[in-house]
Amino acid sequence: MKIYDEGAESLHEILRAASSDQGATLLVPDLQRPYVWSPSQVTLLVDSLLRGWPFGTLLLWSVHKEDLAGIPSRPFWRIADRTDEFDDAQVSKSNPPAQFRMVLDGQQRLQSLLLAFGGDSWGFRLLDQEWSMVLDAERPKGKNAKRHWSLGHLSLDVWAFRERVKEVGGVGNVDFRDVLSWVVQSPNDGRSTLSRPANYKHPIASALDAENKGRFVRLSRLWDLASTQPGLFEQHFRQKLKPLLSAHDVPKEIIEDVLVPLAELVVTLVSIKQSKVSYLQLSPFDAEVINQDVYNDAIVNIFTRLNTAGRALTRQEITFAWIKTGWDASKTSNRTAGRCFEDLNEALAAAGVSIDIDALVGLVSAMWSVLHRDGALLTATDLLRGEKVRPMAQDLVKNWDILVANAVEGAQLVQDRGFRFGEHYRSLNVLTLLLAWRLLGRWWLEAHPLSVADRDGFEKSLDVAFKDHCDRWILLSQWSGRWVKSTDKAFAEYTKDLATDWSKLAVLASPDDVIGALKTRMDVWIGALQAESSKYIDDLAVLTRNRVHDYYLPLWLWHRLDAQRWKASALPLRESKRGSPSLDVDHIVAVKLWETLPGAQAQAQADADDESALSADDLSTTMNALGNCCLLEKSFNIAKSAESLRAFLERVHEFKTGQLKVDDWTRELGVDAMLVDPSDKPAVDVRLVVEARTTAMKAELKEYLVGTRQRADV
Repeated sequence: MKIYDEGAESLHEILRAASSDQGATLLVPDLQRPYVWSPSQVTLLVDSLLRGWPFGTLLLWSVHKEDLAGIPSRPFWRIADRTDEFDDAQVSKSNPPAQFRMVLDGQQRLQSLLLAFGGDSWGFRLLDQEWSMVLDAERPKGKNAKRHWSLGHLSLDVWAFRERVKEVGGVGNVDFRDVLSWVVQSPNDGRSTLSRPANYKHPIASALDAENKGRFVRLSRLWDLASTQPGLFEQHFRQKLKPLLSAHDVPKEIIEDVLVPLAELVVTLVSIKQSKVSYLQLSPFDAEVINQDVYNDAIVNIFTRLNTAGRALTRQEITFAWIKTGWDASKTSNRTAGRCFEDLNEALAAAGVSIDIDALVGLVSAMWSVLHRDGALLTATDLLRGEKVRPMAQDLVKNWDILVANAVEGAQLVQDRGFRFGEHYRSLNVLTLLLAWRLLGRWWLEAHPLSVADRDGFEKSLDVAFKDHCDRWILLSQWSGRWVKSTDKAFAEYTKDLATDWSKLAVLASPDDVIGALKTRMDVWIGALQAESSKYIDDLAVLTRNRVHDYYLPLWLWHRLDAQRWKASALPLRESKRGSPSLDVDHIVAVKLWETLPGAQAQAQADADDESALSADDLSTTMNALGNCCLLEKSFNIAKSAESLRAFLERVHEFKTGQLKVDDWTRELGVDAMLVDPSDKPAVDVRLVVEARTTAMKAELKEYLVGTRQRADV
């Protein structure tokens, strides 16, 4: 079903719809990314238009006036402010006509042309330091240099225009990047008023300075002069230009030189104004043509699949737009939603969870869904329904401090257990559900005032329960393959479970009952993962040396299941005193050493009756088996040598100095003497030892899965 039409309008009509003094009817959905172009990019776009190059197509969305309130949107900016010191300066929104339009693709270009052609009140306000970087100018120095700002308007440097026209022989050959400048034009608010040293370097010129008198004319004044009334020629524009240039104090001799080429430039602007801009326009919702849910889903998917400047909009960005629209900063110490989320993101990063804002929005949204939507996660059809999403911001600001404290404390507890996001677990769902589970306890505590002693006791019990369950949840949810397929469905089932629990917890009066219910939930979740996790451990094997890193997490755990083993493996080992150790999976019997063992030849090259010979597959499986690996913090690589472990270790600093003894250390790591030095031992015998060690290691890991063995390092 086609839900769009093709069309074209003149550029000046499109810009007028976005900037009319009577109010704009062409808006920017807050679901879009912010305006990010620099002044230099704006100049480049204007230069392209003046050269007759194409503007590109737009994607618009037509919206009924009654649907406007359900879509976070804003007018275009009058001033692109990058200083964070001023209130937003926007075009006013029109009193609702029958229909508005949203710009889904083309916001950057349209906003740029508005800043260039819009009028006296349009421009960029940037810190002087940023102006310097954008324009490659000398950076200002001084006590307040980093706080000074300037408000620039795109202007024609009449003097430079005069010279360039002479040099290149006509307007058509001018590179307008050489004659267009961002210039301070306002006498009152063009620059910050902080004191400056006498030698302060302004990054952009001011038309108000004596040395620039008669030099700069706002480009928007020439745009306004470029009337689209039929039948006007250069002679008409020359007559209009004379008083305009005189009013700008342009000297008479310069006026005489530039009048003809400038009139030619205005004619070019007329052509640009009248040029047709093609667009695709999404149709407004029509109940007689399409179902509301199907329509909403289509619009959201167009948003999320649309590639704008190399990036696609995400559902989390749409969600965040709603959050920012409804955020009441007075309830969060006057911090905006953006600032609050950035602060939370930084706190999580300090606790070992480095994620982007998109991921954080997803995490927060899931927690909100558990507590306020019966666990139902937001879908595409919800994201264009204000009544579905708008309450999120209102709910979050009421208890933002609780949510933040729970998230940061929970992430810190996970870090204290040794887990790092991206290293020990890669699915954020693992952490999100763990934090949401903990949040139920914190939420209950806020709703049930307890004495100081009882509150402290509850918080300690909650943390103990969290520590008792978080390790196995993190490990088993990965080893069971829970996040490999049907992830969205699985995650939704978990949030439903938590919402069901919350409906029961909310009416409980006993702290012990609450802790008991939370433990039961986690026990049920973990129990359901044990069978698949056990199978994962049973099947765990790699065939090539470059894949042994797959053992990282199982080895990370196995080393921690015995106190003496952990003590031995936790000590960093260095070939020299100054080595820089890193944590890596390594072989015990080196790959090249295996190849020297009797019977390690490929079966095809050995005597068919030689039972001591290993096939190539047997050899590869054995040398890369879990039982032939360990996880050590070290500055050397055993796998690439052809030496025995003993010979290698005796050169390692900790053993060479007597700090460790090879036999004691290897015994504590469960390494059989044959593996320590297998020289001249039959390969099949060494293989049996490796297999026995693999079996023993997997047995311990499976004991941990069912809860009969615990970590000894915490």
